Amino acid sequence: MTPSYHTALIRGPRNNFLLAASISVASLLALGLVAVTMGGSDGPGAKPNSGRRKHSRRRTQKTFLRGLYNLGNTCFLNSTLQSLASLPAFNEYVDACATLLMDSVNQAGASITVDAAIIFRLKDVLGQLKPQARKVPAYSPSGLIGSLSKKGRWMSSRNEQDAQELFQLVSSTLQATRREIGASLFNSGFLSQNAPIESSIISTASSSTNQTNNPHIPNPLQGMAASRIACVKCGYTAAIRHFTFDNLSLTVPRKHKTTVEECLSVYTVIDHLGDFKCRHCTLSTTLVQIKWDMAQHTADLDKLRDSPKRAKRLAETIKTLIEQQDRLEHALANNPEDDLKGIELVSPQPGMSTKQTMIARTPRVLALHLSRSIFMPSGDVLKNSASVRLQPLLDISPFTTTGHITTSASKPISGPAVAMSQDNSEWLSYAQRNNCLYRLSAVVVHAGSHNSGHYSAYRRVRPAASDESGEENADEGVSANERDNNVSKQSLLDDGSIWFMASDTQTIEVSESTVMSSGDAYLLFYERL
Repeated sequence: MTPSYHTALIRGPRNNFLLAASISVASLLALGLVAVTMGGSDGPGAKPNSGRRKHSRRRTQKTFLRGLYNLGNTCFLNSTLQSLASLPAFNEYVDACATLLMDSVNQAGASITVDAAIIFRLKDVLGQLKPQARKVPAYSPSGLIGSLSKKGRWMSSRNEQDAQELFQLVSSTLQATRREIGASLFNSGFLSQNAPIESSIISTASSSTNQTNNPHIPNPLQGMAASRIACVKCGYTAAIRHFTFDNLSLTVPRKHKTTVEECLSVYTVIDHLGDFKCRHCTLSTTLVQIKWDMAQHTADLDKLRDSPKRAKRLAETIKTLIEQQDRLEHALANNPEDDLKGIELVSPQPGMSTKQTMIARTPRVLALHLSRSIFMPSGDVLKNSASVRLQPLLDISPFTTTGHITTSASKPISGPAVAMSQDNSEWLSYAQRNNCLYRLSAVVVHAGSHNSGHYSAYRRVRPAASDESGEENADEGVSANERDNNVSKQSLLDDGSIWFMASDTQTIEVSESTVMSSGDAYLLFYERL
């Protein structure tokens, strides 16, 4: 009997979604590709499962990576694609977008838009960059470049381009694709007007599947930041504003050596602004002016007993001022941001205020752009060549908000004061429970000056052999408390991964220490643990 193949979307550990192909077991047995053992998955005489997380370091075969041809100063593209290919959550999201786009084309008769063409091409290239069990020739991303050029003409230029701008182009295309999918489903009758798709969610449901059995895949790049401005003079804090982000642009300090944590500290530092116009101070100044005007008009009213018409007009003015006074006092006592239409506000002298931005919701994939541009008074732009020291793990707890919000102008919005050592298992467990612990997955580095140079990438790769080691089910039988209480730096990193350096067509295995000491990092990609 000819074996039957089926494709299904299944849920993996920690809510990861994997596209798995299943083949009949009988056929695999006949081919000798599956061996059956008795006495459980570990075979006869196996020791009981201790409940601890286990990883197999066994590598049965060498791992290779496919390189990408440089089609004319396209190293910025090649390095970024190699980095994105190392992120399982990102690849799953692209696959989900492509699947839904194809469904809309097949079922609703929609045309293939520019954004859809980019997604299809991107999925193809990412698939080509998966680890290989044998050496394979380099791949040409010409199709993807052609599709991207229709959205950004600079992509077809032979001039040197910026890797971060390419990342932004890809990310914005994914967001536009989400809107395309929503519009297509709505026009086809699969989406009601009262139930729109969320902006950061992609549903894997289609008309040919049971929608209740298909999960939603959130945009792994999307996080949320919180921003607060507080007046130093009166202490008033405006409402904390939230905004989404797909990457954080961090200014690299102008020094010889620095760290990622120091760059994040610069991003979340409490800045002092000297030209801020506080809303509370503005209303208070206006109220003082209105009270002064009322006192003057009241005094003038006593002098107009012989002029009834003028006295009447002045009395109406005083009545209006009293109403405005009541509205101002109510706003100051309840909400200074109230709309005070009809009241001419008096601006006080600009005063000192503080501004701070922190991470409010962490993304599954944290993308960091290390901004190295130095703008000189002469108009020239130079590159900040500071060496940024990397670490395999990144704890962003000190840079995130918690349930305790502070409105004081001189204090952080919230969060712990300082991160503890990564060797402290208790602190690592705390950071992981609060979705603040990340593992470095890829690095885009730039060698050269601000206007010229070469991009290459380092990417973490999990060998194909480790897929057979039970890695995906490593947490089975482990309680949440056991997992949280036994977290160590080594256990988080000991998954059999290896590092590769990818420079256009050249891909070679390198040590982790080589990556951490690379220094010229420009884009960093982290996966949340």
